[in-house]
Amino acid sequence: MRFISSTRIFSGKEFLANNTVLVLNEKGVITDITGADKVESSHIEHFEGIICPGFINTHCHLELSHLKGAVKQHTGIVDFGLNIIKHRNDLPADIQLEHMHKANKEMIAQGIVAVGDISNTAQSLAVKQSSSLHYHTFVELIALNPERAQMVFDAGKTILAEFETAGQSASLAPHAPYSASLELIQLISNHCYHIKKPTSIHNQESRAENEFFETAGGDYLRLYNTLNIPIDYFKPTYKSSLQTVLPAFKKEINTLLVHNTFTGQKDLEMAQQSKQHLYWCLCPNANLYIENTLPDIALLNSFNCTFTLGTDSLASNHQLSMIEEINTILSREPGISIECLLQAATYNGARFLGLENQFGLLEKNRKPGLNLMEGSAGNYTVRKLA
Repeated sequence: MRFISSTRIFSGKEFLANNTVLVLNEKGVITDITGADKVESSHIEHFEGIICPGFINTHCHLELSHLKGAVKQHTGIVDFGLNIIKHRNDLPADIQLEHMHKANKEMIAQGIVAVGDISNTAQSLAVKQSSSLHYHTFVELIALNPERAQMVFDAGKTILAEFETAGQSASLAPHAPYSASLELIQLISNHCYHIKKPTSIHNQESRAENEFFETAGGDYLRLYNTLNIPIDYFKPTYKSSLQTVLPAFKKEINTLLVHNTFTGQKDLEMAQQSKQHLYWCLCPNANLYIENTLPDIALLNSFNCTFTLGTDSLASNHQLSMIEEINTILSREPGISIECLLQAATYNGARFLGLENQFGLLEKNRKPGLNLMEGSAGNYTVRKLA
């Protein structure tokens, strides 16, 4: 048995009382949470810092791990996307797989215990099957043309079946409002409802995304022109992208809105009125890498948005580290509390993925992983204790 205490212990929802001791068995399962006065002092391992549950990375792209450093910073989302398409298959499949294995190990070392991972193929399946991390794979579908919705949906279900047959948790997800028709989103959302799984969508990652829906113009026209994809059928909705697509999602399913860099007050008012099960994923280091800007986190927080955190991919980040996402927010948004961010990185992420009975909380009879955060706000480091 191990008896562990620290300067502060965060349960996943709140800081526990001073002098709390966590009792762990040899398998890392919490068998008791008690007071220091109930344990022989010589048995207690005391650490300076904050102990919290293992981190839940709700947004990652493991498939893009081989593209670290391949795309310059601050290009904007359109040129970033074009570069991803251009360089995605520069390396052979076996080398890509090696990079995925390396990224998986990096996340384990960074105290991550579960990942919501975006996949366009089943290429990452071998990594996930051999990993100690719990993966939920979002099979990402792309088709802005409504006439292609059913065909793309059916192809996505074939990939999904590969993950399910291998015993992996998985569901379908639309890529983004500018690349998935309302018809495709509805098909995906209905399917997730029937299999009782969450879904995810990149949301308002650039100013151009809102412009595309409000005017049918802007930089996304350059994207489709460069790719030689006609979009004559697309008409402006005169509303933001989120206001356009949100009604296509079923209210009953957990829906992750990722990035939210250009989400405004009217968007938040609509989202609040919708009564949907929305989770707002912050990926600050990726936002800085691509657009060199951050969401209005204070505004999102004022609407009591349920935050989660994600690392995005190594194509858009320097590392896959939840603690570095927390550091970035703390150093740039001093009004956001450490409690808020730790809950986003632990319990909220677990709840979004439907893993709240397994991860995200320090409670008896759980094995949530145990992280120790050392240092000070904005400069934390993390190491695994269990």
